[in-house]
Amino acid sequence: MMRFLLFLIALIALVWFAAAQLPLGFVLRKMPLNAMGVEWTQSEGTVWNGRIMGVYLNGQPVGDVDVALKPLSLLTLDPSMDLQWGGAGGRGAGTVTVLGSDSVEVSDVRLQQSISSLESLSPDLRAIGGTFRVSQARILIEGQSCEAASGELQTDTLALAAQRFGRQFSNLTGTLSCEDGAFDLNMSGASEAGDSLVIDGQATLQGSAAINVSANTRDSDIEALLANAGFSREGDSWVYRRTAEPAGSIQQ
Repeated sequence: MMRFLLFLIALIALVWFAAAQLPLGFVLRKMPLNAMGVEWTQSEGTVWNGRIMGVYLNGQPVGDVDVALKPLSLLTLDPSMDLQWGGAGGRGAGTVTVLGSDSVEVSDVRLQQSISSLESLSPDLRAIGGTFRVSQARILIEGQSCEAASGELQTDTLALAAQRFGRQFSNLTGTLSCEDGAFDLNMSGASEAGDSLVIDGQATLQGSAAINVSANTRDSDIEALLANAGFSREGDSWVYRRTAEPAGSIQQ
């Protein structure tokens, strides 16, 4: 019995060692990352300790991503890797767990991204600046679709914009979720004067996206700014809509 246990331990150690020595590039090619809009220039090292360089997500530069395998995850047959990335105005960390051939869980995600570095945004919005933050996020992907998601979202961009015009506005805060296979972002904020702004955005792993912004105010100066920014009046609200196709073309 003891010999069998020793043999089993040795076999597990061998499999563990062999899996840890897999080249990171080989593993990346086996995952449906390109279909999810993820591209990179090169990779180095193994899944035990490697780096993915020049990463892009649907055309947005991410920077370099450091990968470190969590050894104990091999024993559960659900390999997990800790990720840390930085560059292109942002940084973050999280854990990726492969649950099956087409299922991936991303957990404990923390992200901080400079608004001015988000190339998909309009120049006017990027010029305002500020930071977009994600905390305590968890995402379950099945078959290249968002199956479940949660997390806290926050940005100070609106507050910074309001300060330029002598106004006080709260940070935009909200949550991350999934709806019909797409990521759903809901954020809102308000001013002491009773003005409000609500953002509802959707995005898929294939690169399509849509955003709807609704503003309510009785301030004539703010209404003029909204009109110049592309908002249109619908009832008592000012509304802005924008969509993006996977190819990168943007429509209004």
